Amino acid sequence: MTLRYPGITEAALRYSRYAGSVAQEAGGAPKRARAERSDSVRNRERLLAAARDLFATDGLHAPLDRIATAAGVGPGTLYRHFPTRLALWEAVLEEPLRVQLDLVERALANPDRWSGVAQYILETSAHEAERGGYLNLMTTRFDGAPRLLAIRGSIQRRIVELFSRARREGAIRPDFSVEDLIFINLSNSRVAEVTREVAPDAWRRNVELFLDSLRPERAHPLNQPPMTPGEVARVAMR
Repeated sequence: MTLRYPGITEAALRYSRYAGSVAQEAGGAPKRARAERSDSVRNRERLLAAARDLFATDGLHAPLDRIATAAGVGPGTLYRHFPTRLALWEAVLEEPLRVQLDLVERALANPDRWSGVAQYILETSAHEAERGGYLNLMTTRFDGAPRLLAIRGSIQRRIVELFSRARREGAIRPDFSVEDLIFINLSNSRVAEVTREVAPDAWRRNVELFLDSLRPERAHPLNQPPMTPGEVARVAMR
């Protein structure tokens, strides 16, 4: 074989070609890695968005394969990102729980006790009517998810404080129990669901009627006592 480049052996040319191909492959590896990372981030965001939507419409026990399908990925991709339902819950639900914590803290900060109670009930009812999910957030068992349980525990303690203080200071009827909130939560969720397509603001009338019943000057004795915390848990927690 005749070489076109004097002084360069055939072995040297072979090495040069090999080194060039290695360099080309090495240069492509970071690009592939970046592309894979981008795909992974995109898939995770799609899964979170699909989970938020389905948790709001179908409850927090929505089938995971439906979430994967809605996100446009396979079940394997879902389980790589979120090995368990609890892992998905923690990724999706911490933010809305903190939103609820902020709502009750702002209501507590209101110097007018009646306005604070009304503000909290109206805002949480609006969240349920417009986005869905509030009732599920507050009633689903989070066994094995200590972070979610801790945030919800903080919410519940502040709710008790909000209504206890309002009752103690005469801002709401004296026989109101925080367990009575389940009636507004359940009824508002159902009213919002069945009227959404026809009269999307009808839930507001339902809530205003409930608020009117809380005013102390309009109270009359009730024949039925409130449910106990245990009874509420049996009705609501699932």
